[in-house]
Amino acid sequence: MRPDHPMLLHPSAAIAELQARPSSARMQNYLLGGRDHYIVDRDGALRAADRMPFLESAVRHERMYVLLMVQALAIAGIRQLVDFGCGLPHGPTPVDVLTRIHPDARAVCIDNDVLVHTHADAMTTGKAPAVVESLCADVRDPESILASREILETINWREPVILLFGSVLHHIEDTAAQPLTVLVDQYKHVAATGSALVVTHATADVSGKPVRRFAKTMTAAGCPVHLRTKEQIARLFDGWQLSSPGLTAPQTLALEYPVLPQAASYAGTARKESARGRAV
Repeated sequence: MRPDHPMLLHPSAAIAELQARPSSARMQNYLLGGRDHYIVDRDGALRAADRMPFLESAVRHERMYVLLMVQALAIAGIRQLVDFGCGLPHGPTPVDVLTRIHPDARAVCIDNDVLVHTHADAMTTGKAPAVVESLCADVRDPESILASREILETINWREPVILLFGSVLHHIEDTAAQPLTVLVDQYKHVAATGSALVVTHATADVSGKPVRRFAKTMTAAGCPVHLRTKEQIARLFDGWQLSSPGLTAPQTLALEYPVLPQAASYAGTARKESARGRAV
């Protein structure tokens, strides 16, 4: 965190300001049954659910997809994780899943919400022999993130790593100055062959109007949601090989039934292949 960050200069005022507006991370925590949220987050989640009645189901399916993918990639041998926009999800977390398979795993959890960072910092203690760091930073600033002590001392870019963007990229505007594909490519570029990119991203392709109402409500509450089409989201994986079942609704891999037909996002996982076309 910068020395001139408002949280350090005026901690009480900064915390009060954060608590006064809803946070997507804390709203997700509420929807997943966690306890790390405030009344403003709960009220925001309930208003959003009024606009999109299947919101809780959508959030749970997204989270299950992420955990299943991290598990599969860890079983395949990947021992490192960078969780961009880690949020405050109710456990188990992606780090929990990774460290259960690889007790000596290495991970960095990144979020620009100071309260999330404080909580994540506490959650990362006691993970030895794993090395788990928490970094308060903005995903839109790859130069600072890649040069941070937390990344440099934890992640070995010569070894495969999971780049996880779970429910975070739809909060970032795609601009001419910083196209979303270029932003993601900066992280993909430094990753070794065999690395994986895991993305879940909001869309109105499947369920239409309720999702658009949800996005409008979230944006009005100060949590911008930029819906994108399947084609737009697919470009984030360019140059990497999408894994089966491709870019699809998260509930495609659901382990519980019945599965609701409504979907508010796409989910996909891709591997970085060598010139010979193999991921590992």
